[in-house]
Amino acid sequence: MKIAFDEVTLRDYHLSDVEDEVRWTNTDTAWFYADTPWMTLEPVDPDELRTDMTHIISNLSEDAVRWRFEIEAAGRHIGTVSSYYLNKDYESVPWESIDQSKNAEENRAVRALGIEICEMAFWGKGIGTKALTAFMDYYRGLGERRFVLETWSGNERMLGCARKLGFAEVKRQTGIYIVDGEVYDGLVLEKSF
Repeated sequence: MKIAFDEVTLRDYHLSDVEDEVRWTNTDTAWFYADTPWMTLEPVDPDELRTDMTHIISNLSEDAVRWRFEIEAAGRHIGTVSSYYLNKDYESVPWESIDQSKNAEENRAVRALGIEICEMAFWGKGIGTKALTAFMDYYRGLGERRFVLETWSGNERMLGCARKLGFAEVKRQTGIYIVDGEVYDGLVLEKSF
């Protein structure tokens, strides 16, 4: 599946993406530490990743609802958008506990969106805003109308993107992250159509 939107393309994973993902996980990790600087990124084994992704690709039907797309801009694979569910209290919901045949509203869950622009040369160019817009449009076409983003109060790029898209803060967990000796809040932002 491929979705083109304003100079950005969301598409299914290709086996050739493995090399980018290995690099993003093992050496070019700035994207991860901008998103979750309090965590440690575990390196991946290229052969294990290739095997896992070959299995996922071969079992993905054309009509399956996608939980992840790769982002392309300027002809390059630059990152991903993904989704998961949070419950009515904005806490994680195990994927397997959601009946995928029902709308998230019926499950009292809301679709949370994630984005990673892994290529630093593409930071600050509005690509995240375009990619998230296309991703929300995809889910809106499936009947979903509520979306959330989870971030931390020090992630200025994500907060700027969320503001541009019309997300509003719905939950704040004060002082839960410490980054470089500074204390930050955990945030959940929501947008409904």
